[in-house]
Amino acid sequence: MDRNDLRKRLLKKAKEQIIESLSEKEVHIIKTIKLIEDLDEISNLLRENVLDWDKRSPTGNALRILTKLKLELNNLETEREEATQFVKDEMQSEFPEFSKLAGEILAAKLLATAGSKRKLAFVPASTIQVLGAEKSLFNHLKRRGQCPKHGHLFNHPLLQKLPKQKRGKAARIIAGKLSIAAKLDYFGKKSEINLLEEVEKKVNKL
Repeated sequence: MDRNDLRKRLLKKAKEQIIESLSEKEVHIIKTIKLIEDLDEISNLLRENVLDWDKRSPTGNALRILTKLKLELNNLETEREEATQFVKDEMQSEFPEFSKLAGEILAAKLLATAGSKRKLAFVPASTIQVLGAEKSLFNHLKRRGQCPKHGHLFNHPLLQKLPKQKRGKAARIIAGKLSIAAKLDYFGKKSEINLLEEVEKKVNKL
């Protein structure tokens, strides 16, 4: 390899790394949505223990500790609400088309799993469909188990109202439009049609 070829390859690699670097907004969205997931896990565990302990009618020091734990649980729920609103506001600003179609929280989870706005915009629709189901997909590839039909998209409202046997097809429809929405947001464009209405019409036919 001559010096010019090497220089071109190094410049290309450097350019790719610059493009791949996350914006400040992306970093904050991804960090916050992961924090929300952690808060949910902690809150659910704490709530379960608090409710169980409360049923036993504690007194004295036990009641004092339980009261503090209830206060901590309320504080966690308040923090979660604030974090959730932050994510919604940022997603509406940074990913308007994608968020309108997926909902801000689901859209943020898809972004976090994809890794960046650029990656989300350029992965195929089939990949968006199974984002969040990496473990199931790995088991499918390694052990030839059942291929996952959806990952985070399982929580999309349109999928929730469908019978199980039709969710896979609906997930493909939603993922296809989400792929378009992600590209529109990445290039700073607006859709000329209402993507959500298009998806709703197709899913309702199922």
